[in-house]
Amino acid sequence: NIIMRPLYKLDSKKCQFCFTEQTYSHYPKRTYTMIRNPRDHVISQYFHCAESKEHHFYAKFMPSLDEWLEAWVLALDNETKAEENEKFKCYDPRNKQTSFVYSHLANDEKKDLETLDKRFEVIAPFERMDTSICVIFIQFSGRVPDECVCASEREKNRNRNSELVDHGVKHHGSSFVTTAEQDGMIAKITTEDVMLHKYTNQLFEKKLKETEEVYGITVC
Repeated sequence: NIIMRPLYKLDSKKCQFCFTEQTYSHYPKRTYTMIRNPRDHVISQYFHCAESKEHHFYAKFMPSLDEWLEAWVLALDNETKAEENEKFKCYDPRNKQTSFVYSHLANDEKKDLETLDKRFEVIAPFERMDTSICVIFIQFSGRVPDECVCASEREKNRNRNSELVDHGVKHHGSSFVTTAEQDGMIAKITTEDVMLHKYTNQLFEKKLKETEEVYGITVC
């Protein structure tokens, strides 16, 4: 997840819009973030460590996907095992996204939704990238780009296949086919992330509706 922080003081200079992968902070006046499907996010973490150019020096420490997932399942509520897993020189995928934006959920849907809504100007699903970016931009700038309005000529001609940064990996979280056993292990280490993703979609639908009503548009 990328937390987007505008008007953030960085190196003694104010940025108009700052992108960071830091954990949530109350310092910025307005904060925006995207949350990814937990299954896709875990798979993406694995292949980033196993295949990416940035991680190539440490790739030799990575076991098979099954072994990596099993090791982190065993590390649930076991910090000794978690410390042992540092040998992989990779991410700790246990509810990774929740740890960045919330630390731990309160297991109270109403309270969790209120907290997330208060912390983020927009919390959006990564899977709806185009719509999410449009809502974030509109909320941040107060301006509606033609590309974000359904049925506009610029929206019809918008290039939705722009080049993405893939870090040199061969396999991607959204397209990699996992086994039922792998999905089961991922589910065990992302119980809070699954709830966070659910809450994200609920809050985003609310923000999307508000945006469309205020500006009298349908966002694509």
